[in-house]
Amino acid sequence: MHTNKCRRVSALLVIMACLTVFAPAQAKDSDAQGLRVEPPKSISVRTLINQDGQAVSFPATGKWQLAIFGFTNCPDICPVTLQKAAVVLRRLGSKAADLQVVFLSVDSDHDQPDVVKKFVSVHDARIQGLTGAAGAVQAVANEFGVIARRYQGKTALEYRIEHSSFLYLLDPQGRIVMFYPEKIGAEQVAADLERLWKKVDNN
Repeated sequence: MHTNKCRRVSALLVIMACLTVFAPAQAKDSDAQGLRVEPPKSISVRTLINQDGQAVSFPATGKWQLAIFGFTNCPDICPVTLQKAAVVLRRLGSKAADLQVVFLSVDSDHDQPDVVKKFVSVHDARIQGLTGAAGAVQAVANEFGVIARRYQGKTALEYRIEHSSFLYLLDPQGRIVMFYPEKIGAEQVAADLERLWKKVDNN
């Protein structure tokens, strides 16, 4: 029996990655629960494959996005994070239509589109799953400062992946404007979104 495991990357490595990618941009917004990225960080658009097997561009534009990185064999961190995102959508009510939650698999070898679709739909059918060529996925992860390390076991089916577990908020221009450590709850993320959207509407 194979044992695929998902482990958190050490806090030190996560902090170092964030400092490398976002410094000096990351800042604490006194009104926000997450860490604000100022100025917003632009992400290169790349072609990935969605859960229906279609080629799509990520990040997309024209809509707010909440990005999650993980893999479908993850037994704990990823399901918990996806459930958090599902709660965010429910708390937003009708405004959830303004947010696209995206799950990006860092396990391209295993996570084919149908596998990703089954995994995300368990939590909320509105969550979009993405996969793709390993190089394209890694390039996206690098820009986000995501650490994902695969450790092979004794057989091809036995492995574990350690990865960071932030949520990343992208604005309609496809730029990272906020990111959320694991300790930030769904209610806090939803409150941030409502505050940001209200601010945009008033400008």
